[in-house]
Amino acid sequence: MRTLMLSGWAQPVDALGEIAPGAATFDYSAYGSPEASFAGLAALRDVEHLIGWSMGGQLALRAIAAGILAPKHLTLIGAPYRFVGADGMGAETFALFRASYEADPARTKTRFHGLVAKGHTDAKRVMGALSHHPQVEETARWLPWLDALAGYDMRDADLAKAPRTLIIHGMNDAIVPHAQAARLAALLPDATVLDWPETGHAPHLEDAAQLRAHVAAHRGVA
Repeated sequence: MRTLMLSGWAQPVDALGEIAPGAATFDYSAYGSPEASFAGLAALRDVEHLIGWSMGGQLALRAIAAGILAPKHLTLIGAPYRFVGADGMGAETFALFRASYEADPARTKTRFHGLVAKGHTDAKRVMGALSHHPQVEETARWLPWLDALAGYDMRDADLAKAPRTLIIHGMNDAIVPHAQAARLAALLPDATVLDWPETGHAPHLEDAAQLRAHVAAHRGVA
């Protein structure tokens, strides 16, 4: 079964490697927008299981809605229903974060990792385990994706053909509020939400073995 993982904004492409050993990766940051990345994703049509974390989760859904990918199973981890808005990050807060990243990407990436780790039982350990994309300080590469994340509402996507979906969301997520998981599930034809207590935006770093087992069960793998 071919598995493809799509990582979070400014994160390594193999960030989910511990829960999907041997899975294929795709560096969407090499493209200027979700729509531009579809050409690269179109070459991966044999994907049966698609795993997306955060921005990667949004891209997975957008690719499915556009008919670019048609996986049999979908796993979403901390995926945003709407990144900026009343039930997400405030517009002013986002504008400040964007300006900070553009002006000082080195400092901002560290602060961002602090937010990713926030809410975990051992935030210091999780933050220490986080890494970043090797081109994270190339703002021209990542700003278009940050803007794509901020400007999109999953209600704009036609998800009628989405496959059976497992949504995994930390209940203490400081990046994408936990309440978004239920809203996202309501847009999908067959979705199950797995709430992770005392966990922030990186459930795969909280307990990789347990998460790997849940993902395998979702795929029907013994």
